[in-house]
Amino acid sequence: MARHTSDGSRRGLAPWVIVTAIAVLVIAGATTAYLFIVNGSDDQASGGCTGQVVLPITTSAGSTAAIRSAAAGFDATAPSARSTCVTTEVSEMPGDQAVQALASNWLAGPGPAPGVWVPTSEADLTTLESTDSAMTAGRDPDPMAGSPVVLAVRDQDAQALSTLSWATLPSAAGATVLSSGDKLIVALPEPVANRATSYALQSVLATGAAAIDPAAVPTAAAQLDALAKAGPPIQPGTTTEALTQLAGGRAAFTAVPVVESELAAFTAANPGTSLVAVHPVGPSVGDELYGVPLTAQWVTPTLREAGAEFLAYLRSPAGQQFLVDADLRLTGSTPATVTAPAGAPDTGTENQTQPDGGPAVATALAQAIGAHPAG
Repeated sequence: MARHTSDGSRRGLAPWVIVTAIAVLVIAGATTAYLFIVNGSDDQASGGCTGQVVLPITTSAGSTAAIRSAAAGFDATAPSARSTCVTTEVSEMPGDQAVQALASNWLAGPGPAPGVWVPTSEADLTTLESTDSAMTAGRDPDPMAGSPVVLAVRDQDAQALSTLSWATLPSAAGATVLSSGDKLIVALPEPVANRATSYALQSVLATGAAAIDPAAVPTAAAQLDALAKAGPPIQPGTTTEALTQLAGGRAAFTAVPVVESELAAFTAANPGTSLVAVHPVGPSVGDELYGVPLTAQWVTPTLREAGAEFLAYLRSPAGQQFLVDADLRLTGSTPATVTAPAGAPDTGTENQTQPDGGPAVATALAQAIGAHPAG
């Protein structure tokens, strides 16, 4: 009798079933390994942190780019304060508005109240401290870095202005003939909204180390008015607009005041432009960066410690390198590990600085040159 093989006694599994099962196992294994690595990395980065906190940092124009870069570098070190992991958040706010918001305990301030403030004018600091000195108690009295006002001109015109001083600028404007054959015509965008114009006019009036008093501006009205009348028939609206016109050969002027670091940023963003900085002789007003840890009801002990750690990082060689990379001039001695980036402004010449007089001085200067508020 013939023998019949029973169904399934020797029938094998189809090959595709085996392949599919192996693929599933491989994918599952890879996923498990990935999650293990990621979770392990997170645990290692947190260093045993029991929570997370964001340190809000408020900056003024002139400090924002450098502080944002430095904050990113600080975050990369995985900082912690009081067993809490710290990250930073940087937002920009005009100095006078920040003063008002801080004086109101941030009731008038947008976003989270800061634990650290980085203004670029001593006048903003002293205004706040006149009403609440405790809020900035313990701050460093000296700025960490700065950038003076300069005159941006076309490179072929710079040599003719090598002996120019701020004091002689009003008489030189409209009279000095440049290498291009054009006369020195200085654009003066409205000084309240364009701090470089205010800095330049304050430098014209500078007589020493003290900031200009608003009450002293009217006494120099004739001098300032002469400088303005020697300017273009229509003033550009902003410093950036003036730089763009001058670089593009479309300007009715041959010079414009600009903060040194912002001229460097403009030329870096617009390769091929031929604008250079002229540093007139004499005290120069400009940006001065202050790192200010705040003491206020919203600053918890954790935020206070985080703020102190961030400011210590800014003072370290790694932190100062971010300031130098933003074309700022460090105050005091420069660490040997900090190097100037390629194409940075020439800061080899010692610059005599003078503090900014603040918004009240800018308003008085605008009135003296007959400038109308922007907008």
